[in-house]
Amino acid sequence: DRAREALALPVPEGTAEGPLGEVRAAAERHRSIAAAVLGRALSALGDHDEALGLLEATQVDDEASLCALLRSTAAVKGAPAALERYERHREELADRLGVDPGPALQAVYAELLAADRPVREGLRFETTTLVGRDEDIRALRAAVRDARVTSILGPGGLGKTRLAHLLGREAEQPVVRFVELVGVSSPEDVVGEVGSALGVRDSVSGRRVLSAEQRNDVRARIAQLLDQAPTLLILDNCEHVIEAVAELVAFLVASCRQLRVVTTTRAPLAIAAERVFPLGQLTDDAAVDLFRQRATAARPGVALGDEAVRRVVRRLDGLPLAIELAAAKVRAMSVEDIDRRLDDRFALLRGGDRSAPDRHQTLVAVIDWSWNLLGEAERRALRWLSVFHDGFTLSGADALLDHEALAEVQSLVDQSLLTVVDARGTVRYRMLETVREFGRMQLVGAGEDGAAEAALLAWARDYAGRHAADLYSSQQVVAVRAIAAEENNLSDALRSAVAIPDPVATAELTAALAGFWTVRGENTRVIAMAAAVDAALEGWVPADDQVEAAVAAAAITVMNTVMGEIADASHCLAILATYGPRATDSRTRGMVAVLDAQLPSDPDMTMERLAQIDTAHGFDRQSVATARMMEAHYLENFSDPERALDRIQAGLALVEDDDGPWIKAMMHSLAGGLNAQLGKRAEAAEHALAAIPILDELESNDDAIQARSLLAGNAVAEGRFDEAEALIAEIDRLNTERPGFGAAFVTATVRAELALARGEITDGLRLYRLAGKELDAIRLPGMEWTGLEPWSLFGDAAGTTAYAIHGTGQDGVDLFERLRSKAPEVLNPARPRMDYPVAGMVLHGLGTWGLLKRAMDADDAIALLVLAEQFAYPRFTATMDPAQTDPEAERVAPGLTARLRAEYAERHGPALLPEARAVVERIAR
Repeated sequence: DRAREALALPVPEGTAEGPLGEVRAAAERHRSIAAAVLGRALSALGDHDEALGLLEATQVDDEASLCALLRSTAAVKGAPAALERYERHREELADRLGVDPGPALQAVYAELLAADRPVREGLRFETTTLVGRDEDIRALRAAVRDARVTSILGPGGLGKTRLAHLLGREAEQPVVRFVELVGVSSPEDVVGEVGSALGVRDSVSGRRVLSAEQRNDVRARIAQLLDQAPTLLILDNCEHVIEAVAELVAFLVASCRQLRVVTTTRAPLAIAAERVFPLGQLTDDAAVDLFRQRATAARPGVALGDEAVRRVVRRLDGLPLAIELAAAKVRAMSVEDIDRRLDDRFALLRGGDRSAPDRHQTLVAVIDWSWNLLGEAERRALRWLSVFHDGFTLSGADALLDHEALAEVQSLVDQSLLTVVDARGTVRYRMLETVREFGRMQLVGAGEDGAAEAALLAWARDYAGRHAADLYSSQQVVAVRAIAAEENNLSDALRSAVAIPDPVATAELTAALAGFWTVRGENTRVIAMAAAVDAALEGWVPADDQVEAAVAAAAITVMNTVMGEIADASHCLAILATYGPRATDSRTRGMVAVLDAQLPSDPDMTMERLAQIDTAHGFDRQSVATARMMEAHYLENFSDPERALDRIQAGLALVEDDDGPWIKAMMHSLAGGLNAQLGKRAEAAEHALAAIPILDELESNDDAIQARSLLAGNAVAEGRFDEAEALIAEIDRLNTERPGFGAAFVTATVRAELALARGEITDGLRLYRLAGKELDAIRLPGMEWTGLEPWSLFGDAAGTTAYAIHGTGQDGVDLFERLRSKAPEVLNPARPRMDYPVAGMVLHGLGTWGLLKRAMDADDAIALLVLAEQFAYPRFTATMDPAQTDPEAERVAPGLTARLRAEYAERHGPALLPEARAVVERIAR
C-alpha cells in the first residue's frame, strides 16, 4: 500500500537544478525502488500482469526483483520467455563480472525448467549436503558447455557419481538421462544396459540375450532417442567396460547433433570428443567440515578434536566416501581410536607392507577397514548378501542366510555398509556398489560363491513361485507389486538359470516373470527371452511336481512368440505336446487349450476349434474366457470387428473378481479398440474409461497409454482440445515413468491430429512424419525386419492419408509411393497371418491419395476406399474418417460409393482379397 501511495504522487514537470534538482533525483530513485517493491509484492500475491509492467519498467537489478520478474514473466508470457530473460542476465553477469547469478535466481531458474516440462530420468536428489565441491561444479558446467564429451576422472570414493547427479539436475539441456553401468559385467552388455535404462524396449529383457546384430539395432535406436532434443547423457561407472563405453559414446556424439555426454570413470575414454576433468581430493578444510557434519549426525555431542580429525581425513586421502564411512564409526569409537585403527587397516589392506605410500591407500582400504570391524556372522552376511544386485528386503536376507538375519543386517546398517530405502510400506537394503564388489571379492576368496549363488537361485524360485500363484487371482495387484519389487533380482536369477542351464529354475522363473510382464503389457520382454528360455528347456523331462511350471512357462512363451510368428520355440512346443494335457491350473489349461486349437494354416478351422472351448464341453470358466478373447483377436484380424465385439462381451460376462482385474481390463481395452475401429466413439470411450483405473493400478503403462490415446483422439475429433492436451500430458507422464511399446508414436499421432484440428497444418504433417519414423524404427528381437510389419504399415498409411487430405501439391508423394510399392506384397495371399485391418489401412491410404490428388482413376480410388471399409481399417482419428473423402467421391463419381458399399456389404476382407489385389495391380502399373 505504501508503495502504491508513493507511485501515486504526482511527478512535477520540467527540470530543476541545485538542491531542488538533487531532491527530485533522489525522489526518482526512490520512486524506482517503490515500483520494484510493489512489483515484488504483486508477483508474490499472484497479480502477475500488473507486476510484470512495473518490474520491466524499473531499473533496479537486485536479486529479489529479478526473481519476481522471472516468475511474473513465466506466468504472463510462459516459461520459455522467462528462461530467455534469465539467460540474458546470466550472460551479462558473466561478461561484466565473471560470476554466475546468485542462489535465489538459480533456484527460480530450476523452477522455470520444471515449469517447461524438462525430462530428468535416473537422477537422484541429495539426502545430505554436498561439501567442498562448489568450484568443481562450476568448472564442470563450463566443461560441458565447451566439449561434447566430459569425463569426470579419478579413483573410487571421490564422489564422481554424486557430482554427476548434481550436474544433471542443474543442466541447461531440456533432456537429461542418467544411466548406471555398475551392474554391467561384460563389454557386450553395455549397449543393452544403456538401451534398457533409456526404455529401448528390445533391450529390456536382459543384456546377454542380444546378438551383435541386435546390439547394432539397439545402438541405432538409442541414437534416435537421444537426437530428439538437446540432451545430456550421463554414464556412471564406466571404467570396467571402458572400451565398449568409448565405442558407444563415439558413435552417439557422431550421430546426435545436440548431444552432450558426461561419464564418471577411473580411466579416460581416449576418444577425440572427450575432455577429461580430473576430480581432485577434498581440501583439508573441506574434508574436516565433511567429517564433522557426518560425525555429529551419527552421534550428537561427540568430541571432535581438530587435530585428531585432520589426521584422520589426511590418512583417508580426502576421499569423501572414506571420510563418511569413518565418521559413522563415532557411534562406537572416539576419533583418536579411529585414527589408531586406520594405521593398522592400511597395513592389513596391503598385506602387511607398511612402507606403501599414502597414494596407494584407496577406497578398498576404507571398505576393508570396515570389514575388519565386523564379527564373523556379519562378514558372512556381507559376503552372501552381495549376490543381490538390486538390493533386498529383510525376508530376502533371512532366506539367503538361512536364518533370521535382523541382527546382521542391523549391524551392517550401523557400519554404513548398507543403506536403508523406504519402499511401499517396507524397506529395502542396498549396498554401495563398491561395497558390494568388495563383498563379492571376499565371497569368491572364501570359496562360497557357488553356494551363495545357489541360495540366491533357491530364494528366487521360492519367491517367484509364491507370487506367481496369485498372478491371476483376486490378489493379483498384490502379486504384481511383489514381483515388481524384486523384478531385477528375479531377472538376474533367470539369466543365471538359463546360462547354467537349469531347466527347473528356468521354467519356474519364466512362468512368474513372463506372466508378470504380460500383465504389465511388457510382452516384448517375453519375446526377447524366448530363444534363451527355449534352449534351456531342451531335452528336459520334468518330474511330476514340475509339470505345472513346465507347461505354464512353455505356454506363455509360445503364446508370445510362435503364435505371432515372431520366433521359434520348438522345445516349448514339445513340452506342450507331451505334458500340456497334465496341467491342472485353470489359467494354464486355458492357454494350452487355446494354443492347441490354433492352426495358423487354417483360420476357419481355428475358429471352429476355439468355439468348441466352452463349459458345455467340460472346460472351466477361465479357459472359456481366454478362448473368447482369442476368438475376438482372430475375428478382428479377419476384418469382422462386430463379431469380435460379440465375443468380447461373451468373455466379459464370464469374468469374476477371483480372476483378478487384469483380464477384465484387457477385454475392456479390446472392446474400446474395436469400437474405435468402427468409429463408435462414445462406446469406445466407455470401455477405455473402464480399463484405465485397473491398468493404472497394475502399472501396465503401455496398455494405459493406448487407452488414453483413444480418449485423446476422441477429444480431438469432437473439438475438446483442452481435454486432449490434458490426456497427452498424462501419456507423457506415463511414458517418462516407464516408456511403452510405440508410446512415442501414439503421442506424436495424437499431437498431429490436435495440430491439424487447430489448423496448424505444417506442424501436424511434421508430427505424422515423426510418428511414421518412430514406428519404422521398432524392432523385435528374433524377428527379421521386412518393412511389412503392422506398425510400419500403419505409419505409412496414416501419413499418406494425412498428406492427401491436408498437404499441398505433391507434398507427401514419397509416402504414397512407398505405400504403393508395399501394397502387392501386403495383399499377397501366400503371406501367413495376414492382418486385414492393417491391409485396409494401406488400401485407405492409397485410395485417399488417389482420389484427392488425382493420382489414379477415380473409380479405382473409390473402390479402394470402400474395400478398406470392408477390411475394417481402424478409424481411430478424424483423419481416417470416411467423411474426409465421401464428398469428393460423390462429386467425381455420383452414386458409386453407395453402389460398392451395397455390393460388398455381406463380404469381409478375406472374401474381397481378389478384388483388392486386382485394383492394387492396376494402380501399380
